[in-house]
Amino acid sequence: MEGISTDDILNQLNPFGRVQVWFSLCSAYLQFFLPMNSQSINFLGATPVFHCSAREGYPLNESVPLVEDENGEIVFSQCQEYTDPGNSNATQDCQNGWTYSQEFYGETIITEWDLVCAQSAAAETSQSVQQVGGVIGCILFGMLADRYGRRPSFLAALILYTIAGIALSFSPNYVVFVIIRFFCGLSQMATWVVYVSLISEYMIPKYRNRAMTVPVITFSFGLTFMSLMAFLIRDWRYLQLALVSPMILAILAIFASWFLPESLRWTMSRNKNKAVQHLVHRLAKINNKPFAEEVILSKSGSVSSGSISTISGRKDLSYPSSEIENNHTGTYETKVTVEPASSKTKPEAKESNVETKTANPPKTKRSSYLDLFKPPVLHVSVVIAVTRFTFTFVYFGFALSTGRLAGNPYLNFFFSAMVEIPARLLSPPLYQFMRRTYLMSLSFTVCGAGLIVIVFVPERTKNGVDLQTLRTILSLSGKFFVTLALGGLLLLAAELFPTTTIFSLPLCFSFTFRNRGNGFTLSVGRVGAIIAPFVLYLDNLVFEYFSASLMAVSSLITAAIILTLPDTRRTTQPQNASDLKLIMSSRRKEPAPGLVNDGFSKDN
Repeated sequence: MEGISTDDILNQLNPFGRVQVWFSLCSAYLQFFLPMNSQSINFLGATPVFHCSAREGYPLNESVPLVEDENGEIVFSQCQEYTDPGNSNATQDCQNGWTYSQEFYGETIITEWDLVCAQSAAAETSQSVQQVGGVIGCILFGMLADRYGRRPSFLAALILYTIAGIALSFSPNYVVFVIIRFFCGLSQMATWVVYVSLISEYMIPKYRNRAMTVPVITFSFGLTFMSLMAFLIRDWRYLQLALVSPMILAILAIFASWFLPESLRWTMSRNKNKAVQHLVHRLAKINNKPFAEEVILSKSGSVSSGSISTISGRKDLSYPSSEIENNHTGTYETKVTVEPASSKTKPEAKESNVETKTANPPKTKRSSYLDLFKPPVLHVSVVIAVTRFTFTFVYFGFALSTGRLAGNPYLNFFFSAMVEIPARLLSPPLYQFMRRTYLMSLSFTVCGAGLIVIVFVPERTKNGVDLQTLRTILSLSGKFFVTLALGGLLLLAAELFPTTTIFSLPLCFSFTFRNRGNGFTLSVGRVGAIIAPFVLYLDNLVFEYFSASLMAVSSLITAAIILTLPDTRRTTQPQNASDLKLIMSSRRKEPAPGLVNDGFSKDN
């Protein structure tokens, strides 16, 4: 009886056939529109220039005092009015509402619900709540995807995102807006995380990274497109409907088509023999491949009880398994055994003719989850966690502050998204041929240096020379370099955490250092995205460049500590803490025997 892996089946059914092409197109479509939700607050919650409205029957200059703003210009007060019109001795909070400039923005949640002055942190609060929802969505739908399957969990998340997105545009007040925004964040992250697992489980190692390259690029193109939509649609309710409406087409396309099958690996892991038979036949038909006797599971064929432990480093999409480690990718495969039909086999005996044929994984020392915080893994955990925190904090700091830059806010956001595209395109070749830690350190250093210049360079010189264009260029450059650092961060996180299996979690879930390490550092990283809006708000309370100062310090600290990690470009993936200790101590430059990681090799 011959045992064949899931990748063997995919290879013989065409490893990049119609099914994989369909998955790739869907991922590009999703990554074009989904990220808009995480940054749409730039336009939904934009705050235009405003001041207190004049009292009825009195001119503005007798109702509202003149004050000096942060740029040294004389303007009408935003939050104070004269207690007695015409008498400048006493002031009070605005009692007659506010007047908003229509130069750049139409109707936003700020102008509709007067979320200014005492409520000026409203937009930042809703953004942080949305990020918290994203963290919960990853955890919740990760468990649902394990229990009920990738496809139904993905569809549930996508439908929830669409419903929440539409409901958001009908929010009657700010409280409801924030609550719905939480579910938008939850379902957005859940949709993408589950779909990434689904598509990665249908890709053999050779095509896995390539399949994810296109959505990485469409992510940035989608943000540039959002700036155009926001420019054309100045009412936040209609803009929100426009941003979420493409998901309706996605849902209809998925339900109208049978090109989105359940994960073959997950189906095997659940020991659903008939479902596996049906699924393999279906894949063969979609990919227009002949029914190969050694691939298609006939009624007398059987599936072993083995299953996949981890897929693409997803910590929360894992399940019990008989693990067969793929030493090239660090993933695990499901073994399938096929038994040819026999004329002497009785129908009732078919299910008993099951032979589990699995390879023994390399014997490694099973460790506790707490070993993640013991040397030498502790060093990697701390540095990667700090780096992830800095990246998300600085990235969202740039992304959410484009409205503060001089000039047209729509153009500023457009260029801020555009600079990500060359950074994402350059990452693979640069990190393949250059030392990863050096390039990451350089990226964070340049980013931090640019932020320092922004802090100390005034908007105008004493001679009246306008330096705001220079400040905008420095901000865009910082966004480019922090995006460039992301490529190296993903590689280091994937290649430094050991593969040692951990069995310390309930329900007998099987995890590895690599999965748990990535899970821990990702959680720390999301904290940066959660606090970024509030740090930006502190610019109004502490001093104008408080957030830029913190972003600069974080970038420079990260640039320094990242150099304490070894370069992984030509080292083996550590299988246990001992391997990692050897890598950390020797800093070897030549490939060690076994797996060589260049991160972007043709086999990945």
